[in-house]
Amino acid sequence: MCRAARVGLLATGLILSACERPSAPIESQSRSRPSVRPTAAKADLPPISDEQRGRALLELEHAYSQALIKRDRAFLQTYYAQDWRGGNWLGFWTKATMLKAVLGARYEVRSMKLQNLQARVFGDVGIVQGVSNEVTRVDGRDTSGRWTFTDVFAWRHGRWVAVASQTAEVRVQ
Repeated sequence: MCRAARVGLLATGLILSACERPSAPIESQSRSRPSVRPTAAKADLPPISDEQRGRALLELEHAYSQALIKRDRAFLQTYYAQDWRGGNWLGFWTKATMLKAVLGARYEVRSMKLQNLQARVFGDVGIVQGVSNEVTRVDGRDTSGRWTFTDVFAWRHGRWVAVASQTAEVRVQ
């Protein structure tokens, strides 16, 4: 069993796990689908409301910050969708480049405190915005500070996966 890969989302009854289900291939959504409302991962789970999915996204963000600090490979591999793309002051990153940086020596997260989190759900799409107070280093350079972020998630195969992210430094003038 994977350590720290399981994030229990008690408010929803949904469990996101890097151990239980491998990353599934990305499939396009059918245009003839009768409803944009996601279905539960298992037939025996009740449908999840947008409010519950929003709470699950906030919990996922907190788990993500801890996974960065711990360099939790199993969690991070399932957090990012295969087609994830993120942008910051260094340019655009793919899932592969992000994992290489975070799990290697290039990017170090010593602490990360999230504030002003807000989640919004639009059917199979979720958006989380917030502020991160970080103690970090990139390529040996101190990058600590306050950062705003926007993470976009897609509901795929019964769970949320990050598909896009953007960060920007908050500068006090």
